[in-house]
Amino acid sequence: MSAESFLILVGDDPAAISSLASLAQDRLTNEGWIQRLAFPFLQVFTPADGRLEVTGGLDGHGVLIGEMFDREGRPLTAQERAVCGCRPLDTARAQAVVSELWGRYVLVRRTSGDVAVLRDPSGALEAVSWRRDGVTITTSHPEAAFDPLLPEDLEIDWLAVANLVRRAGEYRHSLPLKGLTPIAAGELRTLGARGSVVEQIWRPAEIYRAARQRERPDLRVVVERAVRALAGDRIWVAEVSGGLDSAIIAGALKQSQREQVSAWVNHYVEQPEGDERQYARPVVEQFGFTLSEVRREKLGLSADRLAQSAGGFRPAINDIDPDYNDDIAMRIAKTGAWGSLTGQGGDAVFFQMPSPLIAFDEIRERGIGARLAVLHRIARWTRRSLWPRAWVSAWRQHRRSRDAWDHPWLEDLRGVPPAKALQISVLSFCQTFQGQAVRSRHGACVNPLLSQPVLEAGLAWSTVDLTWGGRDRAAARSAFQNLLPPALYARRSKGELGAYYGEAVADQLPFLRSYLLDGALAKAGLLDPAMEERLTREALLWRGGYTTILSLALTEAWVRHWQDRLARRQA
Repeated sequence: MSAESFLILVGDDPAAISSLASLAQDRLTNEGWIQRLAFPFLQVFTPADGRLEVTGGLDGHGVLIGEMFDREGRPLTAQERAVCGCRPLDTARAQAVVSELWGRYVLVRRTSGDVAVLRDPSGALEAVSWRRDGVTITTSHPEAAFDPLLPEDLEIDWLAVANLVRRAGEYRHSLPLKGLTPIAAGELRTLGARGSVVEQIWRPAEIYRAARQRERPDLRVVVERAVRALAGDRIWVAEVSGGLDSAIIAGALKQSQREQVSAWVNHYVEQPEGDERQYARPVVEQFGFTLSEVRREKLGLSADRLAQSAGGFRPAINDIDPDYNDDIAMRIAKTGAWGSLTGQGGDAVFFQMPSPLIAFDEIRERGIGARLAVLHRIARWTRRSLWPRAWVSAWRQHRRSRDAWDHPWLEDLRGVPPAKALQISVLSFCQTFQGQAVRSRHGACVNPLLSQPVLEAGLAWSTVDLTWGGRDRAAARSAFQNLLPPALYARRSKGELGAYYGEAVADQLPFLRSYLLDGALAKAGLLDPAMEERLTREALLWRGGYTTILSLALTEAWVRHWQDRLARRQA
């Protein structure tokens, strides 16, 4: 369960909600939850020690869950939040909310017998809805919805599970559970007795298309405003990996906010390519702080540990490194921190990927004015010949990969050049970082570089300008140059943990072979016939594939959890 879990019940009438709400209160109170709102048509529950702000609409027919800011980064007052929760939530209103405000929120509104749910474009809070006995239920975690609240026809969607197995570790918007409706980031979903209507209010492609006619935003101003708003005056545990993105987060904070950080944490391994302390230490030392250095020696895997995060709506791919997450969770609990701050998402927003597709963006956006120097820099960066055949091959491969994309953000890419489309696809995958993990059990896991304003800034910039045609995250480096240690600013490599994880997973093969080959996925016939051969030390150390194996283990844990839960329900 996450510190940002919630359960919202909205009844078609007071009688419909009364019975289910009474059951919910009895059950959840015993598990440390409290009732935050109790209106005739609407009731809200959260953990007593949770991290979510809950504000009911002035008329009792709506609720705002989470944080909301104006475009200057000012948090809304209690009165403004209450007003936001009591206005009709139709398409026009949803568009106004998304264009004028931002944050980490879910907005729910009962109107004309239906229930409208708007999830913020960053997707920071999970939201899944369904109907049961005249009540619309919306929650961030299925453990909040015990069996009498779940749909009667709930079952595992084995086709969706097969898709998860086929592309292990990738984010998929579709749920592997039938009977539930996932709300996409930036989506307005209206549910009622007559069915469900969906509108994608916020689309990355629309941000890009609109930005072509405007002056591009100042990356530094946008990032500093978002980071400072989300950090507030709370205590945090901050990740400092030694990479650019976490350094930008540290630099974007105000000094008074840095003083509220209880630990600046760096995880390292003994392999030189996985030890980034030489880059991480100067990031915090320049501000007068000391780096908390955690040496990693193994990977703690067991059926019990995998089960700890298996109860969500999706396999917990964000929990792929249990030792890291356990360490952060311990620090949050020990120091009383509000949660953790990370730089996750920066690779996508600022464009780290060396791709020849950037050359196609240059040609598409500039036409006959395309600059040969840019194409030459891209060729050097990607180590490709300027001969057209190599570039056409990359474009064709990109077109084939789009067939597997699974997110509402990717359904309308009209006028979007290929590298920008690639960026949007990677941003949709970054929804994984917003997912559950053990580290978010005691506090919020906040990724400021995936906040709506920063997403929009990265989308508004051309991929050519983000990279200067041949340097990963070049525009971001320039924007924060005076806050980055010189060695980190000039750094062209990234930390590499492949050897460490390969060895760590190899050490766990006796457990993993049994767990996977004798598990639910194997019994369902979903594992590759060559999996037994891949689960050998030789294969791991020479051919890699550890991320696939870890992702499959998390998927296996998820399937086992839901098989057990559904079996108990039917007993």
